[in-house]
Amino acid sequence: MYDKLGEAVLKTEERMEVGVITTPDKHHAEEMQQFLGHKGGNWEWHIERCVTEVLDALETRFYVGKLDGHVITNIMTVEHEGVGILGHVFTRPNQRRKGACKGVMAYQMEDFRQRTGRALYLGTGYNSHPYYIYHSFGFESVYPESGFMKYYVGEDFEERYFAPAPTQPKPVEWHDWPKVTALSGIVGWDALRSLKWSVYGPTNMEGGFLGFKHDLETEDVYEDTKLLTSSDGAIVGWATVSRDERWQPATAVLDLFFHPNFADDVPTLLSAVKFPELKIQCYVDSSAKKKASVLEASGFTCEGQLKNQFAYNGQHYDVLVFARQ
Repeated sequence: MYDKLGEAVLKTEERMEVGVITTPDKHHAEEMQQFLGHKGGNWEWHIERCVTEVLDALETRFYVGKLDGHVITNIMTVEHEGVGILGHVFTRPNQRRKGACKGVMAYQMEDFRQRTGRALYLGTGYNSHPYYIYHSFGFESVYPESGFMKYYVGEDFEERYFAPAPTQPKPVEWHDWPKVTALSGIVGWDALRSLKWSVYGPTNMEGGFLGFKHDLETEDVYEDTKLLTSSDGAIVGWATVSRDERWQPATAVLDLFFHPNFADDVPTLLSAVKFPELKIQCYVDSSAKKKASVLEASGFTCEGQLKNQFAYNGQHYDVLVFARQ
């Protein structure tokens, strides 16, 4: 479905139509696939699917600017229940430096607020020209000197969103994409968050989750995966089990991360995971005391310590290896 939102006057005094394509939309499918075809890989996989089919409850929108009926610029959002990721910001090379992107973004941000949006995340180069464009619309770095940016409609979004509430484990669905980024973006908690996904500290999971979802649907990579969701709809924890073929016989790696407000609920998450008949190992950075205690309570024992195993944000960390047979 296409809805016209209004018009923007470009620096050339051309009047650009601004609208939003809400997917699936087979009428615009071919045009958007061609317009963003340079993205390639998993990005192209998502675009090809979202324009023609429903992906669980994920809301994918393409905010576009048109001249003479043709798309010249785009901003995509993927959202669920007011939490989203903003990406695929692209303007045709011959239409740049006209203010087209900013013209579309003004409508996109207002539409997000009007639809009771709560939080948006994006990734760009820190201190770059795009960084300051996003900053002018209210985005700010998730942590100092970072191109991982956030926009909250209310300053207390995180406090309200991750407030303690009943939880339950669930399988991975498409609409978890932006909510996993909200969880992975929390500051001041474990440094090592996922060995499989190479997540160290607050991280934008825009590309990471998409690759993860692609592997779940097309590859035999994961033994099992579960997410922990609160009754308020937030994703507050993840547990993934993947085979580690470096060893013979193979072992399996458990990646576990959770919001500190929900540490007491993590045993329920782990009990929902179907562990293979292999030795299970979980790598825990030396500052993650709560994760270590949760693992011990769930039958894991510390079998070793790797000194100065990695560095993050100027600090060196030991890694504790927890395991269970």
